[in-house]
Amino acid sequence: IDMAGNNWEELFGVMQHYRESGDTAKLRAAEFIIGNMKDKHYYEGETVDRYHEFMDSLFAIKQDAYDIGSLAKQFLESNGGKSGMEGVEVRRDVETLRKNEIIDNIEHAFKVWQAPWNKTLDLDEFCEFILPYRTGTEKPEEWRKRYAEEFGRILFKDSVYTSADACMAVNAYLIDKGIKIIPGAISSIDLMPCSLLRMNFGKCNDCARLAVYAMRSVGVPVSMCSIPHWGTKGNGHTFNVLRGEDGRLYDFLGTEAQPGHHLEMFHDSVPKVYMMTYGKQKASLAVVGKGEDIPRFFKNPYLMDITEKMEAINTANVTIPFTASGRFGYLCVFDINGWVPVAWGEVKNGSAVFNNVGTGVVYQAATFADDKLQCHGFPFLVESNGFIRYFKPQKNTFAYILERKNPESNSWEGVPKQVIGGVFQGANQKDFRDAITYYKIENEPPLKYVTVKTDSGHPVKYLRYLSSANTYGNMGEVEFYTQNGAFPLQGKVYGNFRPSKYFPTNGAEKLFDGDPLTFFHTSDSLCWGAIELERPVSISRIRFIIRNDDNGIRKGHEYVLFYASDSCWKSLGRKTAVADDEIRYENLPKNALFWLRDYTKGHEERIFEINSPGTVVWH
Repeated sequence: IDMAGNNWEELFGVMQHYRESGDTAKLRAAEFIIGNMKDKHYYEGETVDRYHEFMDSLFAIKQDAYDIGSLAKQFLESNGGKSGMEGVEVRRDVETLRKNEIIDNIEHAFKVWQAPWNKTLDLDEFCEFILPYRTGTEKPEEWRKRYAEEFGRILFKDSVYTSADACMAVNAYLIDKGIKIIPGAISSIDLMPCSLLRMNFGKCNDCARLAVYAMRSVGVPVSMCSIPHWGTKGNGHTFNVLRGEDGRLYDFLGTEAQPGHHLEMFHDSVPKVYMMTYGKQKASLAVVGKGEDIPRFFKNPYLMDITEKMEAINTANVTIPFTASGRFGYLCVFDINGWVPVAWGEVKNGSAVFNNVGTGVVYQAATFADDKLQCHGFPFLVESNGFIRYFKPQKNTFAYILERKNPESNSWEGVPKQVIGGVFQGANQKDFRDAITYYKIENEPPLKYVTVKTDSGHPVKYLRYLSSANTYGNMGEVEFYTQNGAFPLQGKVYGNFRPSKYFPTNGAEKLFDGDPLTFFHTSDSLCWGAIELERPVSISRIRFIIRNDDNGIRKGHEYVLFYASDSCWKSLGRKTAVADDEIRYENLPKNALFWLRDYTKGHEERIFEINSPGTVVWH
């Protein structure tokens, strides 16, 4: 209340209201809400208003998919080059929330507290899992009544009598909405509850927040959790947890996965899980290490480490020596922008214990001072049995040809099979009625360039790729060469296809643009893209690459291969690749952890080891 400024009477009025009512439970709830309101805030400004208007206009149009990159660019252009956070005003809840708003939230929350599916909740649990009026930095608004009207009717059935029943019923309704989960974001501004209710696509954070609002409106005890950074890939993740009658927490993601069936998809990639709470956590590093220089993520006092409560995650307790000064030590996971701290431990007698860290993940120990991480020792892998295997480079070396800088994603598994049956043809009639087939894809091609020779000496003026009946284009790049041609043939691009509803700008020109990351995509199978040459020529070879992530080695790109030494990365030299999909390095130390950097293009890179059979193992 002391921080409320001119708004102190509003907050004090809430407390006075419940003191006079004699309802001690609601008074404690009011104390909880106001007592933990200090850091709660939202953003206002013209840019924020434009963003909400822009997103609501998109949500009014139902599509099967959305090109987020194009939409982000569209918003940026419409907003004078601002992404959404420039020039915004920070408004604090203690200075703006009114008495009636807080009381209405408390009253609505208490009405749904004694539903059959939350009767085991005590007051403290109720305050964390049902009572909070916000989920992020969105502008507060009254949402409980609107959400309860939509989701309450789902639960008034004889079959719904546990929190799991209620959670699954509400989430089944959200799943049926067909909301698309997207990997990127148009802006970092949190959507308001009213917009979330209308959304048809969003980030995992948006979907998790929607689920919290929906379920808390009808008394289902849920919260949100953060994986600050994946252990084997970039970025982090947000999902939900349900508090069950047995007091356990069950992972799920609103609009996508039901309780107990979300983290099982990522069990070997999770280093740590933190529940986002409304109340300040006394065990958080922000509180324990108050006054200390600590990493930004851990400055948030509203985080509770719940990793050990996630059954899908195999964890271990590890003890790491620290010789440098500093009260706290950290375990970090790899990111191309630097190691990211995900766990902390207090250093005592030259070592720190880190409890319940995810296994199957490579970590780097570090300390933090002067707003910077300082690595200590060699990185190590925590294996499934809890054994720590350090990557200590040996004097023995070897040579190796690398093909990629990042592992192949599971999301590409279906593409090679789909393109089987695609053909590369030439003709002298523009509609290919006289087509001759140079090559037909009979087997699953790899996610790298494939070169095939042709034995036809027949000159043609038109060249094309014709997709199979099993796919909608999905070809990244096609190159036709003459006998002595050093460069692929160029011509006027045309085709016969229906534009893709998922990628409407990915027409036939993507086949011949020299960029393996772009790809031809359509709404119909047996589609084709072609080029018209100035004059007929004979084709001697064809080179192609199917739709891919463009993380293979690229000719002309500059690379540096690093290996992890004691507390730092050491270079094995800068090289320019002379061919696609291969670059050779000499003098690689055995038992080392490597990192291949592309200094020309791209941002997806992962660390790896090369085991004794000579196989790359990604981490």
